[in-house]
Amino acid sequence: MHISEDRISHLSHRIMDALWKGDLADFMDERRSLECVKEAVAHYFEAGDEIDAAVRAKLASYRPPKTPGSREYEILYQKFTQEELTRRKR
Repeated sequence: MHISEDRISHLSHRIMDALWKGDLADFMDERRSLECVKEAVAHYFEAGDEIDAAVRAKLASYRPPKTPGSREYEILYQKFTQEELTRRKR
């Protein structure tokens, strides 16, 4: 899922507002803090895209190929996604 720079900026501002209003964080340098949050949000979505691509490639290699939208495909997609998440956490 490609996410635009505007959307990343919007989400980052919302996160910063929630942290500040919830008295969860104080920002000594608001501009730098915002850039860090934007970078974290962008990395989050990039990782999701990489995991999705890896899982779809794994499913495409099955013979006979699994049909997207089928029950078996969805079960394997979820299983492989969890395996990929676990593998990447190390």
